[in-house]
This record gives sequence, structure tokens and C-alpha cells, in this order.
Amino acid sequence: ARQEPRLTIWMAPSFASKWFVPRLQRFADMHPDIDLDISASPNLVDSTASNVTIPVENFRRDNVDIAIRFGKGAYPGCRVDKLFSVSAIPLCSPELMRGKHPLETPDDLRFHTLIHDDTRYEGRPDWATWLKAANVSGIDANRGLHFNHGNLAINAAVDGQGVVLSMKALASGDIAAGRLVAPFNLSLPLEYAYYMITLEELTDQPHTAAFREWILREAGQEDESNPAG
Repeated sequence: ARQEPRLTIWMAPSFASKWFVPRLQRFADMHPDIDLDISASPNLVDSTASNVTIPVENFRRDNVDIAIRFGKGAYPGCRVDKLFSVSAIPLCSPELMRGKHPLETPDDLRFHTLIHDDTRYEGRPDWATWLKAANVSGIDANRGLHFNHGNLAINAAVDGQGVVLSMKALASGDIAAGRLVAPFNLSLPLEYAYYMITLEELTDQPHTAAFREWILREAGQEDESNPAG
């Protein structure tokens, strides 16, 4: 068998499961000759618990070609392409928009379970901040369900277990399918964004360039200026 081009890609688990994998077939259809090795790691989120930078030596040691990271974009020694900025918005199952206590205004959240994405990273949005921005008082912003992975929090919201404060980009597939809706228009812009990081010497290789062109085109379709979707 001839040696096919292969790319090794690192990314955070929630990004992998909720944004990347649902789009992956489009890349495979365009480039059936390029094989991908995908590794999901929570260390690809800038936080106080992990290095803010990804040393070039780590790429070479682990034979990584590309990393997709949620952070501030400061990764010396690598080519950095910003994929898209994100905002935090409340999301819920359409079922919660009707019933005994339909979600019509932010104040109605007092009748529903708050779902928290407790993924560790600096500047993580929380319900207390969102409720303050919405001028809502009298709600315990810490109550409800807490998850250490964003995809688990989003899945709980899809199942109608409450309202999650998450990123529209991670939930775009569920929104498009009608499994989630944004009941309110208020969103909180985040300081961090998603970035693609590539070793400089690999940037111009044909299979790396093909992947970069594809994912930048996919990322360009993300528009968080309209939080209602």
C-alpha cells in the first residue's frame, strides 16, 4: 500500500465532539486521500492549570501537525490563525419555551434548573455574570447541574434538564437541528477565541494547507453577532 498523507490534530474534547466531528465528513469528501489522527485533550484550553503556550518542542515530540486551542492566541514559534470569536448565551430545549413556566423573560429562569459548564479556563462565563447583565436578582446563580465538560452540559440541555450557559458555536449543530433554542437575545462576548496553531515549517505542505483552507472556510460560517441564531 502506498503511504497516504496523514495529519495529527489536537483539540479540546467539547470542540471535537460538538463542532469539529459533525463537519468532518465534508473534509473527507473533499480530500479522501488525507488521513486524520484526532486527539481530544482538555489541556488545549488556556487556564491557570495548564501552560498558556504550546511549546514548539511539544509538537515535534508528539508528532503533532495542528492544534486547535481555545485561548488568547499567544503561541510563539507557530503560525496562528484565528478561527472565530465566541459569546456565552443561554440555551434550552424548545420544550422549556412552553408549559407551566415558559421561558419568556430572563426572570423566568427562577423556575428552571441552571446548567453550568465548569470547564476550567480563565475568563469562563458564569450564570452570576449573565444574570447581572440581564438585571435579574433573587436567583441563586450557583444552583443546578454542574459539569466539567461543555458537551455534557449541552447534552443535558438538549434532554430538557434545564438551561445551559454555553457558546453558540459549540451548540450550532443542536440549534440547526431544533434541539436547542436561545430564549433570550442577551449574550456575553468572551475574551478568548478558537485558534488553529501550526508549526511554521509545516504550514506550506499541501495536506496541511488543504486542511487549513477547509477549516477556515468552515469557521467563517460562524456568526455570533446574532445570538438567537
